[in-house]
Parts: sequence; C-alpha cells; structure tokens
Amino acid sequence: MTKKLKEVEDNSPRKDDAKDAAQICRLVGSGLFVGFSLLDEHAAALRTLTTERERLTREETRLKNRLQSLLDLVWPEFMDHFHNLTKATPRAVLARWATPYELLSERPETVRSFVGEVSRNHFKREAVDAFLVASAGTVGLTVGLEARASEIRRIMSRWTRLQEHMATVDERLASLVEEIPAAKALTTVPGVSVVCAASIVAELGDPASYVSPRQVLKLAGMNLAGKQSGVSVNGRVKQTKRGRPALRRQLFLLAGRWCQKRGLYREQYMALRARNGGKRTSAMCAVARKLVPMLLRIMQAGEAFDTERWCAAHGVALPAPKATRKRRTREDRRQHAKQGESARQVA
Repeated sequence: MTKKLKEVEDNSPRKDDAKDAAQICRLVGSGLFVGFSLLDEHAAALRTLTTERERLTREETRLKNRLQSLLDLVWPEFMDHFHNLTKATPRAVLARWATPYELLSERPETVRSFVGEVSRNHFKREAVDAFLVASAGTVGLTVGLEARASEIRRIMSRWTRLQEHMATVDERLASLVEEIPAAKALTTVPGVSVVCAASIVAELGDPASYVSPRQVLKLAGMNLAGKQSGVSVNGRVKQTKRGRPALRRQLFLLAGRWCQKRGLYREQYMALRARNGGKRTSAMCAVARKLVPMLLRIMQAGEAFDTERWCAAHGVALPAPKATRKRRTREDRRQHAKQGESARQVA
C-alpha cells in the first residue's frame, strides 16, 4: 500500500525512511491496515501439516497423471476397464503386471482369482474376461517396453510410499483437531472433514480475533468488487481473490458438498442458479459466502452443529438417512455358498 501512496504526498516516486514511516503512521492512524493473527502452538502445527498435505496431494496428482500418460502409450485399453487409478484393484493389477504382455503370460484363471481377491469380487468374472480379450488385442507400443514397465513399477512404489506419508499426516491432523475446540466443533458440520476443519482453523488462526464475518471473507478473497464509472462502464461484480487461496478453496469445496442432491443448501442453490442464468460456479460461490457467518459462529462458540435446529430455522427438510448396504463377512459368504450347494443337491 505504501508503494501506491508514494506519489500522493509530494507527487514523486522517491523513497526514503522518513517518508515511508510517515505514510505507515498515517495509514495505521486511519485504520487502513489488516491485522495479523498470531498463531498459537497448535494452530501453527495445523498450518504446517495442512501445507504439507497440500504438497503431497499435488504430488499424488502428478504421479497419477504420469501413470495415465504411460498407460496411454503402453496399455491404452487399461483405462477403458479401470476408470479410476486411485482404486485398490487397478493399482494391484499394475503392481503385478505392468504391461499387457506380462498379463497375457499368466494363466487366465490366475488373473481371475487375483482380481477377484483384490476387488472382493466386485470385479466380476465376465469383466475380467473382457479385460483379457482387450489386452490380447492391444494397440500399445512395443518399443522400449521394458523401460516403461520399470517406470510404471517405480511410480506405483512411490505412490504407495506417498499414501503412507499422507496417512501419517492425516493421523497427526486428527489428533490436533481433537485438542482444538474450534476445529473439533467444525467437524460436526455436515461435509466438514478433519482436513477441511484443520485447513480452515490453520488459515484463520484465533477465531476470537474476528469481529465480523466480513473479515473472514476478505481474508479468503471472497469479498465482492466491481468496476463502475457513471453509466458508461458497469462491470461485473466478482470476487477479488486477493486473500488466502487455501481458505477460499476449502470454503468452495464445502459449499459444493452442501449443494449436492442431499445437501442442506440444495434448494437455495437451485434458486440461485435460476436467478443468475444457470451459472453453477457463481451460485456455489454465493453459498460459500453464506456459510462463513455460521462457520465463524461455531468456531467462536465451540459448540457442535445442530442439524435439526438449523433445518427448522431455515425451513429445510431433514435429509433422509442414506441407505447403507451391509457388507458380507467371510462367514456370511461361506454360509451363502453352503445354502447354494444344498439347493443344487436337492434340485
């Protein structure tokens, strides 16, 4: 700010210690400054860990993109049958068979047994047979295949170590969140995970130092600004994005979860979309801004979020409980197999 105000005093861009000190004193006296929130030991640890986890997430994305680019060259049919490389089944398959030729060298029954075991029989026998047929007719490159297979295995090994590192960071974050009342209260809000709560508290610091939610919006860069000059120029009003990007990202992602079909802000979100021409991003940003006062109040009070009370106050129906599918245990599968065998013998 002092750089922009240098020419106000004497119409000169010159700089000296006396001029800078005078400008800073006038700005502070006028209240044109942003206070710095000092972090305690727990909040400083949260900021360090959330920053580290963000770096690990970016590194994981780079590894996944590199792996996918290699598969496009060596095994282009792989992604047609395994759409998500972050799942356990495709990663286990690649760790054992890095190329289609390694897969085809195995007995088909061995492949079926292995895929069925790692996928817990979610990947059916017919899907494995289709995958084997597609791999047999692969159009992937055959030149430099050994070097590319080695690179795939190195990527898989690095990915495994990276996920172990992330699990360690997440465990430490969870323990810190339990020790901080503001972060622990945030985890009671629907859609707020441990990482989300830790990131918000780490970026804000002490919630008691904020008097108004507008301060949080400004810190996140979600305050609105527009360009206007008479009637000739009337630009769009949009977010300044001058604040902390990590805080803004977490608020936006949380708003996305609240705007889902089962989200508490679904009706308001659809109404906002209808008013602004169906623009999803603008409506979601508006929901994110609406969430800030509630989140700040919860952090300052340290009280758990009451879903029923919130829905009653906003005239929103409580979401129906999501139907959960009971996973069969090994004993259940054994009993089911015995019943099927008995029924076949009777028939």
